[in-house]
Amino acid sequence: MKPFEKLPEEKKARIMNASISEFAENDYETASMNTVVNQAGISKGSLFNYFQSKSILYNHIYELALREVKTYLRKVRDETVNFPFNERLSKIVDSGVHFIGEHPRLARIYFRLVYSGDSPNRKIIVTELQNMSEDYLGNIIQDAMDRNELDPNLNKTQSVFFLDAVLNRFLKEYHEAIEMGNQQQINRDEWVKGITTFFSKGLK
Repeated sequence: MKPFEKLPEEKKARIMNASISEFAENDYETASMNTVVNQAGISKGSLFNYFQSKSILYNHIYELALREVKTYLRKVRDETVNFPFNERLSKIVDSGVHFIGEHPRLARIYFRLVYSGDSPNRKIIVTELQNMSEDYLGNIIQDAMDRNELDPNLNKTQSVFFLDAVLNRFLKEYHEAIEMGNQQQINRDEWVKGITTFFSKGLK
């Protein structure tokens, strides 16, 4: 077991909270380990004992965020397995909105990583995210094809690409609206309905 995992839960939470805040407020290059230790109330030596470099700490935060996302997606997938495609897709889109609302700092780190290249291991991380999305959305689309809710001859690879691109763009815009205090400019329900309608009817 790694040293960090042996810590009391309260101390781990303090370190993670300070780390997430620092990476959310700053890009990777300007994020400060000194700020992390000050906010967490620990020594710099202790932090480097748990995470030998800023890169390793960042990767830990990313893995934490990924686990949260996977938990959200798995829950939606399992709860909607018998739903029609349009209802299932609506739940998926809405879950992304909920995630941003509940984890705004992780969302900020995610969008900065995806759209600005702000990570020491961006290529590896983005590839992993793409594979996860292709697997998740691919299964959703395949289920709908098998039930003749979508054209069985649909190009699944392209469909996943289009759906992933639209979901990412919408959630990015929604997140930015929240960050700017302009979320009232984006009618969440209308956008969820619009995306769902487009892909459930437009792909037939």
